[in-house]
This record gives sequence, C-alpha cells and structure tokens, in this order.
Amino acid sequence: MQSESPRYVCRNTRGFTIIELVTVIAIVAIMLRLAVPSFQEFIVNYRSSVQTNSLLADLAVARSEAVKFARVTQVQAAPGGWTDGWIVGTDLNVNGTLDPEEIVKRQGPAEVGFTLDGGTTAGVPAAAVGFGVTGQLVLPAGALNVEFSICRPDNNAAKSGGVVVARSGRAASQKAVLNASFNC
Repeated sequence: MQSESPRYVCRNTRGFTIIELVTVIAIVAIMLRLAVPSFQEFIVNYRSSVQTNSLLADLAVARSEAVKFARVTQVQAAPGGWTDGWIVGTDLNVNGTLDPEEIVKRQGPAEVGFTLDGGTTAGVPAAAVGFGVTGQLVLPAGALNVEFSICRPDNNAAKSGGVVVARSGRAASQKAVLNASFNC
C-alpha cells in the first residue's frame, strides 16, 4: 500500500512579507506627507477663529453692559497693546478710570504668533472702544468705524481676519485684513 503524498504542502503562515510591509509603510508615509500641512493650516485657522470670536464676544458684552447700566462701557487694550489682551468694564462711579470692581472681564494675551491691532478706518490707533447708553459706538470719539486686525503667525493678510465695529455698535467679523493701516 502506497501512501499518497500531497502535491502541495500547506504551511501555516503567519505575519506579512517584507514587500507587503514596505508597501504599507510607503502608503502611510505618502498620506501623512499630504495630511500634515493641511492639519497645520486647520490648527492656524482654528486659533484665528478663537481670537476673533473672543473679541466679538467681549465687544457684545461691553455693548450689553452699556445698555444695562446706562453708562459708557469700554473694551480697553492691555498696557502692551491689543496683542497682550484687553479688559471690559463700566466706569460706574464716573471717575474716568476703570476701578478693579468695575471690570467685567479680562482677556489674556493672544495665541503665540498672532498679533492684534485696532484703530479707526482713518488709521488712527485705538486703545479703547466704548459703547454708549443705546449701544452705539462712542469711543474713539468721532470714529465712523473701528477695525481690528487679527494677523496669523505667517502674516498673510489675505488669510488673516478681523473685526469691524460699526458706528451703530454692531460688531462683525471679516475674512481678510482690509485696512492698509493695520496690514499684517
């Protein structure tokens, strides 16, 4: 009696061949090379959005406080400028300065690499923005609009954003820095 031998020996293989492994690593490397710059741009756009929304929210708070207390409420730049942060407050005792108990909110410095600047559409820098009892813009005096530039770390004015405060007191974001006086 002759035993039949199989033509093919079935081996129990485990793992991957070196060619399969190198192919997968190459595909992953190509995908990462394409994804990382997009992800970095996403992070910068997100941080720019955070800066813009923080400023918009604080301007809205100041306008609301002005109407609520029937007093001029200000958003003042920190001593080092808008990039170093700002404070929101209402001068309730009308002494011309914001005392510690009159401060509604403090905003810390901008994200690393970002710069903020503010001023009138005529190019005059503004250290403070004030809202009157009906929510209208009263500071800087005589300004039609106040514009803030929020410049990205790469100083690309087309991709940077800003905030415009109209004479009526309404604040809105904008996609690019339009005022040449506050160019990135």
